[in-house]
Amino acid sequence: MENQQYCTAAFLDINQVFNELYHPGLLFKIKIILPSSHLNLLKSYLNERQFETKINAETSSHSHIHSGVPQGNIIGPLLYVLYTSDLPTTRKITLGTFADGTAIFSTHEGPKIASLNLQEHLHIIENG
Repeated sequence: MENQQYCTAAFLDINQVFNELYHPGLLFKIKIILPSSHLNLLKSYLNERQFETKINAETSSHSHIHSGVPQGNIIGPLLYVLYTSDLPTTRKITLGTFADGTAIFSTHEGPKIASLNLQEHLHIIENG
């Protein structure tokens, strides 16, 4: 078995953070990445949402939603990719994103080195 590689991985559930994401923070990232015409469209999409609560026959007044991204929509994955686009990368790891999850992989001939490289990258993300 020549060129045997060990792989370590961490799977990040950023969905929880994404569901509570403050809109101005996401819009700031979008402003850096996309043209202003796209920013205005996404801004209206995020900022024009409202909710009301109904208990038995009583209904509350409408309130604006200031955080989170609507679930099950067609542009949710795009917003997730834009939100996570600044995750740091190094040549020792591979990042993979899908829907609302991110996986970080590290491979090396030695299992300890693969593990250390992954842990080092997790520290970079944590302190970033």
